[in-house]
Amino acid sequence: MKARSKDTTKKLNSSLASRISSIYTKMFVTWLAISLVAIFLFVLGVTAYSIYYESKPSLEAIDRQSSLEGLIDKVNSMNEAGVVLSGSQGEILASSFRYDDLEPLIFDYFNIRVINSRLYFLYKRQLTVENIVLGLIVYNDITVLIFETIVIGALAILLFGVSTLTIHLRGSYLTRKAFGVLDELTEKANNISSQNLNLRLNVNDSTDELIEIALTFNRMMDRIEKAYEKQNQFVSDASHELRTPISVIQGYARMLDRWGKEDKEILQESIQAIKKESENMQDLVDKLLFIARNDKDTLVLVKNRFSMSELVEELVRETILLETGHKIESHVEPEIMLHGDRDRIKQALRIFVDNAIKYTEPGQTITIWLNVEDDYAVVTVRDTGIGIPEEHLPNIFDRFFRVDSSRERDKGGHGLGLSIARIIVLRHGGRIKVASKPGEGTRFKIYFPVE
Repeated sequence: MKARSKDTTKKLNSSLASRISSIYTKMFVTWLAISLVAIFLFVLGVTAYSIYYESKPSLEAIDRQSSLEGLIDKVNSMNEAGVVLSGSQGEILASSFRYDDLEPLIFDYFNIRVINSRLYFLYKRQLTVENIVLGLIVYNDITVLIFETIVIGALAILLFGVSTLTIHLRGSYLTRKAFGVLDELTEKANNISSQNLNLRLNVNDSTDELIEIALTFNRMMDRIEKAYEKQNQFVSDASHELRTPISVIQGYARMLDRWGKEDKEILQESIQAIKKESENMQDLVDKLLFIARNDKDTLVLVKNRFSMSELVEELVRETILLETGHKIESHVEPEIMLHGDRDRIKQALRIFVDNAIKYTEPGQTITIWLNVEDDYAVVTVRDTGIGIPEEHLPNIFDRFFRVDSSRERDKGGHGLGLSIARIIVLRHGGRIKVASKPGEGTRFKIYFPVE
């Protein structure tokens, strides 16, 4: 089926190339034919005018004659033109055309005769001299003209045939070559799977718009490959995070099954551990669902107008109430209003504060500030903790990223908090700035556009 589909696609591409080549060939043939006919008619017209122009002085001289005798003498004395004067019955009265077998000619306007293997075009005019109606027949030798016409026509037909054949063959070749990138695109698109997302089109032989098609395809594949790798990493990290609590729960379940049925201490320890790990799993699943909704663009924010000053003061009070091991300092400018999802913004700020508490030794200071800078409400969370190495700063918002995995796990984190906080801030049109130095602490500045 796959081979059949590939053959069908190639046939369609070939048909498209053939149609385009045929269209341009027809256009060329049409205009070439029109041009050759126009040139041919132009040559005939010029030749006919030349013949007329050569015989015009003789005809004008004849028209000036007013007597029959003078007219006959004038016709007989003309050597440069073939002119015959005939009577009403076609009898020859005078002739400058030197031919012994001239016969009476009776026709109205035009005639063609072969004389001594030469072709003559005869043109007849009526003259009235002394009330006698006469005929003036002009002989034009068109042998050379006909020969030239035949030669020109033959050359034109030969040129027409050679040009048409060349354009057809060359055009078909160039069209198929130009559409080669489409054939390659079709072939590689049919071969794309999760195992070979590194397929790319060769842009070296492409030109103009087709190279843009190839580059667009390659950029699309770059995005798909990056997203696929990100998804695989996400699934791998999520599986790894879930494996630990599942293993703990399974271990305590086996211990309960063996010894905990009658031992109250083991029973209580197992219940507490299972409860803790199940809560940990629930927290992880909630975070994963939040990130998944954001990736699918189905994350809903309930935005309303609220006081950012009151929210930060509330956050400071709760932090002081729940955390007694650190010194909490704060400064909040009053009456700063925002339009956004209050609960989500509080969730994001809580993540920054919890991180500051987590990585700061007891007794050290954590500072929370709120002020306005250039139409932005700026929340600053500063700690004096262990800090973040400079090489890790660009990655701290990546999912499941930890500067020190073992230390992070001991502190109960999944490496998703800052990713979620970043999503919330960006969804509100804000931004985050971070500065840190190992051993001196970290400062996060979170910007939200004020109402």
